[in-house]
Amino acid sequence: MLKAGLIAVLHRPSLMNRHPSSILLVLLTSSCMMIVPSLFARQPVSVPRDSVQAIIDGKRILIEYGRPSMRGRKIMGDFVPYNKVWRTGWGKATTLMTEADLELGGMEIPRGVYTLYTLPSETQWKLIINKQTGQWGTIYNPQQDLARINMEKRRLTTPVEKLTFVLERNGNYSGVLRIEWETTSLSLPFSVSPVPIIASPRDSVKLILAGKMISVNYGSPSVRGRRIMGSVVPYGKVWRTGANEATLFVTEADLIIGGTVVPRGAYSLYTLPSRATWWLIINKEMGQSGLVYHRNLDLARVKMQKRTLPTSIDRFTVSLKTTGNTAGVLVLEWERTSVSVAFRIR
Repeated sequence: MLKAGLIAVLHRPSLMNRHPSSILLVLLTSSCMMIVPSLFARQPVSVPRDSVQAIIDGKRILIEYGRPSMRGRKIMGDFVPYNKVWRTGWGKATTLMTEADLELGGMEIPRGVYTLYTLPSETQWKLIINKQTGQWGTIYNPQQDLARINMEKRRLTTPVEKLTFVLERNGNYSGVLRIEWETTSLSLPFSVSPVPIIASPRDSVKLILAGKMISVNYGSPSVRGRRIMGSVVPYGKVWRTGANEATLFVTEADLIIGGTVVPRGAYSLYTLPSRATWWLIINKEMGQSGLVYHRNLDLARVKMQKRTLPTSIDRFTVSLKTTGNTAGVLVLEWERTSVSVAFRIR
């Protein structure tokens, strides 16, 4: 189209006898007139950012989100796909900031900043509270999920043109979070917790063998409605085996763990999970975040025994059990997975 327009300009009789510089000026002007409208035609529809907040028990709760409109489109099951994690907004990720520790749909949410996603379906929606922040809305890491919470769904009689978040107070210490768009309304009750909430508290376990102490100190996360194995605990990748700071293993005795000699001292424990096999990783680095892992500092990798539990365990648990005067077993359990490895004093 642009090429044809320029040819037409060049063949105007009025240009044939003009000075070359005049012809060049006309060509540049004509080109700009043709290009600029086409550029404006390609600009995407602007989606504004919006926010909603509530003050409950003197604490601010704030949600910031991109607010798209229907614009004649079918939303649910089309623009918002079913059975896939949705950004629940537009542009930058939708952000929840809370100055209060919350109990949201029965789940404990410590005060802080989070990203909100949803997992929609025709019958049931889940609200996803994710610890990663500052990213684009289409970037989602399930390993950073703090909680997945079922929302109550109902049908509206009048369509809502723009995606809308509402924080509605219904008492001095409680309220309701609502998300509405098209003819879908979702809601979730929340309340301000009267006591501080720690999402993944530290826990520890100790065992005395032949007068020597063996201990494990670890972060103990809960299921919180999430799928754990293969998601929060990724298959085929090194897992921190706990939460927050690296899991600390201390032994006052030289041990043989799964046939490998482990000198007395302090180590970090990681695991390498898969659907069929787990490996325990004993690493010489200490004091770091559980997300920091350097393979060159591995002391050993030991194969673990895996079995399926009859009932699900809500909180990740480490235990040390005695199997003899100088022998024991290390057991890790979460959801319906139990893995273990035997050890003895050298």
